Amino acid sequence: MRIGQIYMYDSPAYFHDAKAHNLEFIEVCCNNGEDGEHFIASVDAMKQGIAETGVDVSCVGRWNHDMMKDGTIDKGIQARYKALLDAAMEVGAKTFVCGANYDESISLFRNYANAIEFFGDLIDQADGKIKIAVQNCTWNNYIVSPREWEVVLGELPELGLKYDASHAYNRGDNYLNEMSDWGERIAHVHIKGTTHAGKRWVDDPPAGMDDLHWSSIFSILYARGYDGDLSIEPHSATWSGELGDKGVEFTKKFIKQFVL
Repeated sequence: MRIGQIYMYDSPAYFHDAKAHNLEFIEVCCNNGEDGEHFIASVDAMKQGIAETGVDVSCVGRWNHDMMKDGTIDKGIQARYKALLDAAMEVGAKTFVCGANYDESISLFRNYANAIEFFGDLIDQADGKIKIAVQNCTWNNYIVSPREWEVVLGELPELGLKYDASHAYNRGDNYLNEMSDWGERIAHVHIKGTTHAGKRWVDDPPAGMDDLHWSSIFSILYARGYDGDLSIEPHSATWSGELGDKGVEFTKKFIKQFVL
């Protein structure tokens, strides 16, 4: 397993920042269509960053989904996802992460059918060169738990999971059960801590300073044969600036003890 970090948007400077933290890769998250267009336009600069630092792009993610509308897949938005997928492959990413928003105008069955069609088209375009994975985050995405995975991943054996235990924990779901039952489908892992006081969410501090059972998480990952990448995700207003840099260092040191 390798340890890297998530960066919002994209800039060659991120490669140098990751190298300064002795991280092995970066993950680029595009929060909307404009971020995706910027990434596509920056492919040459990303390649330059890789060449200068030896830090690669492990994963490209598209979040905040809006392609399911009025009972159909918006073909224009779908084309932008496919263009972003092509750019991810061009920079050598191993994983492309996305999700599917729920269309309230149609039935659950039709939503499943549209999601399967959408992910299936991406898998076809990837042609085995990059892994397509669905996020377990609910940001305009409903494919987040075993109920949906049984349908969508059951129909698409090539589709993987990007797993972040904090999302399941924050929803009150059993993240250890999910990881054990679906571990063979996990293609990419986010490392993000989260802390509650009783039933109240408090913060998303560095992993190791939070509520999650990281030793059990890694025991399950090893038991299920996971040998992919681990992306540190800074996700807290508390842990920003200089303190944020210290948080990344803390997380890296803490997680490294589980990487054998």
